[in-house]
Amino acid sequence: MSFAMFVTVVVICLASFGISRRLFQRVCRDVYTIYVSARFIRMVRNACTRGKLFIDVFEDVVAQNPQKTFIVFHNETYSYGHVDAQANRVARVLESVGFGRDDTLALVMSNEPAFIWIYLGVFKIGGRIAVVNHHLMGEALRSSIVSCAPKLVLVGDGIDEDLPARVAALKPALDMALYSYNPASDLACSRSEPGEDYPCFSSMMANTPGDPLPPGTRAGVKLSDSAAFIFTSGTTGLPKPAIITHRKMLQCGHNYRPVGFSSNEIMYLTLPLYHASALNLALLNVISVGATVVLREKFSVSQFWQDCVRHNVTCFQYIGEMLRYLVNTAPVPEETQHKVWAVVGNGLRADIWVKFKTRFQVKHIYEFYGSTEVPATAINLFNVPGSVGRLSPLLSRLMNLILVKVDQVTGEPHRNSDGRCELTTPGSYGVMLLKLTDKVQFDGYLGPAADTRKRIVQDVLEAGDFYVNTNDVFSLDADYNLFFKDRIGDSYRWKGENVSTAEVSNVMNTASFVQDTNVFGVKVPGYEGKTGMAAINLKENHEVDSEKIEELSNLCRSKLPGYARPRFLRFQRQMSLTSTFKQLKTDLAKEGYDTQVVRDPLYYLDRSKDEFKPLDEVAHKKIILGEIAL
Repeated sequence: MSFAMFVTVVVICLASFGISRRLFQRVCRDVYTIYVSARFIRMVRNACTRGKLFIDVFEDVVAQNPQKTFIVFHNETYSYGHVDAQANRVARVLESVGFGRDDTLALVMSNEPAFIWIYLGVFKIGGRIAVVNHHLMGEALRSSIVSCAPKLVLVGDGIDEDLPARVAALKPALDMALYSYNPASDLACSRSEPGEDYPCFSSMMANTPGDPLPPGTRAGVKLSDSAAFIFTSGTTGLPKPAIITHRKMLQCGHNYRPVGFSSNEIMYLTLPLYHASALNLALLNVISVGATVVLREKFSVSQFWQDCVRHNVTCFQYIGEMLRYLVNTAPVPEETQHKVWAVVGNGLRADIWVKFKTRFQVKHIYEFYGSTEVPATAINLFNVPGSVGRLSPLLSRLMNLILVKVDQVTGEPHRNSDGRCELTTPGSYGVMLLKLTDKVQFDGYLGPAADTRKRIVQDVLEAGDFYVNTNDVFSLDADYNLFFKDRIGDSYRWKGENVSTAEVSNVMNTASFVQDTNVFGVKVPGYEGKTGMAAINLKENHEVDSEKIEELSNLCRSKLPGYARPRFLRFQRQMSLTSTFKQLKTDLAKEGYDTQVVRDPLYYLDRSKDEFKPLDEVAHKKIILGEIAL
């Protein structure tokens, strides 16, 4: 055999071995993913077969170990037994004011232990709870409250000093009872009119026994019944209440079991409890195994690792922005003295992933994809940086998930000449659709049926099939690892929050000189998600001047939560519209805030002074380099 032939044979053998090894790894990962998924499905099926609601699961945990620490908040600890007694008091007070089965309580409260026992107390009597984003203001806040038709509204204060006043100001537009919760002072809530006090719920609880409710109090409540409403920006308009059934609560409460989550865990939770990831995942998984949650009002970079060491934290729930902040801070001794073995969350960039895992010595990062309203989930079980899971042809078939090509103009699934959607291939990207079957259902939104119907796509791959559109775009690599790319529709994600473009444009349009506003998300180097940019069409005979800029600054400051305030403004003489007179966002988003491309007047939000300033080439460069923070 000649040397050249020998080299050729060796190369072919090595190549074959490499291909076989890669194929073997793919198969093994598919098999393990199926195994983990099967365990999860079996757990959920068994839980549903027993016919118990999640509140029954909580009470079982209480009965088994009432003295076990459930909540740690600041320097206080609350046992499962104590929280159960408080939840019983909540239930009894609600019954005393005429609140019963199928009634809805709207809870507007920041993170504190009371949030948890109010949440549980509502379920004890078969009621429903809507958890409202306490950062909302004005019309967005009013709309969220009334959209779920609550019988009463319960407002806390916590870190949001002006929250009671913001809700009380809406009283004339709220045809429902309003209660305050103020355990620190038991003072009445703020007043919207002289002489009008709002009863203090916590004072009523103090005079109520915490012993168990009579058997059968919630008899007749079914797993398919609505239990909670968690607000999402959906695809258009103001935040919508996504329906969370009792069955979904059971499903969510088992999500972490297959990856080793046990009663020994101490979960650190700094995400707001009105978020599905904090409430439906972190909290419910803590309860289902009888673990402990260390609760904090909000995320603190400076106290993070100190808290983890002080409370012996073993895991925590994250959003990508949190981990980016942590890797950009100066080292502290506690960052390698902790006992954290796993973190669970979403939105983590691949570069931050590697830095975080290496620097802080965390063994497992479980990046997942999930939706508040759509039962489509995936989880990265193999520490692949930036991936949210796997979607091989086999897994796609088993999970009823597909990726289809996207129409770049409309953002809708692309249709070929036969009217069918087309599957994407590794190396390309597409929008994720979930097939609806007898076993896979879409509960949708509370309210107009049209809001739910908009998410349904018909005749996708064959005539008569139905899929629900997640409105999220993903890509696949050659090994079928799944990567989140973008959110389409009229919302974007910034600072861990879903921002409704309609909510922002509605506020901007109230300015007397604004004809219309087109809001969209743009990428900024070094930040997770997209930040808001507003293309403003001025009315005739109006020019941009300092007074108009100041009015817009004041509008955003007073009417929008911090994360929803646009960071960039662009003033157009003519609004960009499609042929059907819909706002055209794609080209505007591509041009973004690039001063070399955009010839219209541009402004950026100066966070140090909380006002808009002209965006020139110097400021643009500083933003790109991270010298100006957004």
